[in-house]
Order: sequence, then C-alpha cells, then structure tokens
Amino acid sequence: MSRDPDCVFCKIVAGEIPSTRVLETDRAIAFMDVNPIVPGHVLLVPRDHHVQLADLPDELAAHLGSLLPRLIRGVVAATEALGSNVVVNGGRVAGQVVDHCHWHVIPRRSDDVIRWPWPQGVYSGDAMAQWAAEIIAAMA
Repeated sequence: MSRDPDCVFCKIVAGEIPSTRVLETDRAIAFMDVNPIVPGHVLLVPRDHHVQLADLPDELAAHLGSLLPRLIRGVVAATEALGSNVVVNGGRVAGQVVDHCHWHVIPRRSDDVIRWPWPQGVYSGDAMAQWAAEIIAAMA
C-alpha cells in the first residue's frame, strides 16, 4: 500500500488519527468529516495515497465509484435529506485542501447553507468543438 507519512488521510487510513468510519473495504474507507458542511457529511478515500482523482488507476477509481450509490443511499436515508451532492476537488485551485483523493458525500436540504448552481457560460462559434478536439487528443 502506498502511503504519504505526512498525509492526514493516510494517517486516518492507518488508524493513527481516530475517525468515525461508516464503510470499509480492502481498498477504501468512508468516514465522517470532522468539519462537516452539514451534519452527515462523509468522505470516501482510497487506502492508497493518490493526490487527485486523475492519479487513480482505473480499477481503483471503478472500485471507489462502485461504493458511492450505497454510501449516498445511507447518508440520505440516515439524515432524511432531500438529495445529495458528490464532490471531488482536484487541486488547490479547485478547492482541494487535503492532497489525498477524496469524494465528499453531502446530504442536502432546501434550507441548508450550500448555494448552487454555479454561474454558467456559453461557447461561441466552434469553440466547443475545438475544446473537445483538444481534450480527445490529450486523452490519446
């Protein structure tokens, strides 16, 4: 198992920092966020240290993704939420605070403190097709 000795989530995975776990597999754990946006906020992390979602091997990403439906159902049912957000921040500019890939599972109510949606833009001309071509080329 890969580990960063300075990573708070690696320490949680190793049991060096206490956590309140709600789901565990041999490759992932989900635990209550100690600084929740709203009560019931849960974090899902791989046991291996990977900084961002883009760094995960496909098989590990698929395993973590397979846990999300059950985790969301549990969080929503337990909190009697009306919905949920699943958020992954990639990099500091995107709001990532801990450099260990993680999903936020956040129960939602109509009167909570979270404001959504974010502002949306539009593409002009053939800009969308140009960006798509760049993305396709970068994935090759």
